[in-house]
Formats: sequence, structure tokens, C-alpha cells
Amino acid sequence: MLKEKQGTKTRTERPTPTATADALLGVLSMAPMSGYTLRSVIAQSIGNFWSESYGQIYPALKRLTAEGLVEKKTERQKGRPDRNVYSLTSSGTERLKRWLEVPATTEVPRNDLLLKLFFGVHAPVSASRRNVAEFVAGQEAALERYAAIAKDLERKKKDNEAVRFWLMTLSYGRHHSTAMVAWGRETLKELDAIEKQGRKRSTTKKTSG
Repeated sequence: MLKEKQGTKTRTERPTPTATADALLGVLSMAPMSGYTLRSVIAQSIGNFWSESYGQIYPALKRLTAEGLVEKKTERQKGRPDRNVYSLTSSGTERLKRWLEVPATTEVPRNDLLLKLFFGVHAPVSASRRNVAEFVAGQEAALERYAAIAKDLERKKKDNEAVRFWLMTLSYGRHHSTAMVAWGRETLKELDAIEKQGRKRSTTKKTSG
């Protein structure tokens, strides 16, 4: 369900059928692929900010084929099941171009970490600290992964104009993770302070009692 937020359309975190179709058209613009390859390429390329399951991909491919936006060719494989390969038609390419010119939507986030942190007063501080520490570790690992990807893409930039656009999305991830690490470390210090204050109050009560 779409709703308005600060003058822009806001989308829920689960891709809609239309959003899935547009994403698949974009990935197929890279090369013809089977449904299995599509899922793999999505995970390796746009997977850090967009995901699609097989349960979303195959119905979308069926619709795109029926609409003439994608063409399906069946490849015979000796000793293996037939392989369906999908490629963009000229109509599919035009649809992709039109979609790219439409203003981007934003998503309503569902963040389990922040939800638990918001109600953290009802649990031991150690629980919140553990959650935040694990989050920071994950973001630090992401930064290492982004650095390796950027290094590999930089070598390909001269031969593929699309790489410069890919690096823009990678840069977003690096900036985001850097900010999240800073937030996490700041939050850990605050949690440590809360825990220290709690210990002092506990000691004071025992002494006065």
C-alpha cells in the first residue's frame, strides 16, 4: 500500500509486483539470464540495497513475457533440464527507460534493533549492548566488503561505463555503514554510562539499607 509522506511516495519494505518487474528489467539490461542466474546476479550486484526471492522473480518473469517486455528462449541441455533464458525486448527497454525517469520512492523502514532499543528500559542494559555491538560488527564487516568490491570495480571502470553508476550505489553503502558505525559506538558509550549509573544506584541502596 502506498501513502504520502512529506510530499513523496513511501513504499513498504516488501517489493511490489511492479517494483519487482522494474528491477528485473534493469538486471536483464545487463545480459540475458535464466531465473536462477537473475537471483544470483541480484544478490551479487544490487543485493546490498534490493532483494528479490525466487517466489517473486518467476511470477514477474511470466507477466513480463506475457506483456511482451521480455522474450523467453528455451535452451536444451544434454542430461539436464531445459533452461529458460530471458532477454529484454525493445518494448522492455523502453519501459525500463520510462521507469528510470519516474521520481524515486522511499521506503518505510522496519528496524528491529531500533524497536528493541526504544523499549530497552524494560530489559537488562546488557541485552541492548549486545544487540548494538553485533550491529556495529556487521557494519564494520560491510565496510570491508565494500572496500573490496570498490577495488575490483575501479579496475573495470574504463571498460564499462555502467561501473561508474554502480560505484555511486556502493558509495552510498559505504557512507551509510560509516555513519552507522559512528552511531553504534556513540550508543555503546551511552549504554555503558546507563549501566554504570545503575550499578551506583544499586550500591547506594545496599549501603543505605
